[in-house]
Amino acid sequence: MSLPPIVFPPAAWANQDLVVFHGTADSFAASIVSGVTVGHATPNTDFGPGFYTTTVKRQAQMWAARLSATRPGTSPAVIEIAIKRPSLASLDTLAFVRGDFGADDYWSLIHHCRKGALGHGRLPPGPLYYDVVYGPVAAFWNQRMVVADADQISFHTMAAEAVLNASSRTRII
Repeated sequence: MSLPPIVFPPAAWANQDLVVFHGTADSFAASIVSGVTVGHATPNTDFGPGFYTTTVKRQAQMWAARLSATRPGTSPAVIEIAIKRPSLASLDTLAFVRGDFGADDYWSLIHHCRKGALGHGRLPPGPLYYDVVYGPVAAFWNQRMVVADADQISFHTMAAEAVLNASSRTRII
C-alpha cells in the first residue's frame, strides 16, 4: 500500500513584496538603510557596476562575511529590502533563468561585464544599462560555472535606485 504524497502548499499568491537581501559590512549598513546609491558600485562584476541583492538570505550572509573579513574591525551585516512588485514592473529588466554551460546569452553578458565593458551592450539613443538584471551567480566565469542554489538581482540605474529607496530597508544582522 502506498501512502498519498505529502503536500506543503505555499501561502496564497497576493502579489506580495519581493524580499531581497544585501550582504555588506556593518560600517556600510546604516548608510544603505538610509538610502541606496547605485553609484557606489564595484566594476567588473557579473552584470556590471550596480547594487547587488539576492533572494537567498544565507547567500547574503556569506557575502557579508566575505566582505567584512577583508575589512579589519568590521562585522557582517545583512540588509533586507521589501520591494513592491508593481514598482519593479515599471523598470527595464533583463532576466536569465539558466546559467548552465550552454547558456551563451548569459555567459556572453557575464564576459562582457567582467571584462569591464561600459553598459550592457545597448545602443544609443537609449540607456546603456538595463535598470535591473536577474540571474544566476557566476562562480568561475571563465569556465562557465555558476553557484548552486544562488541568485542575484542587480540594480544599475537611477530609476532602479529610486525603486530601492522607496522600498522598506531593514538591517537584520
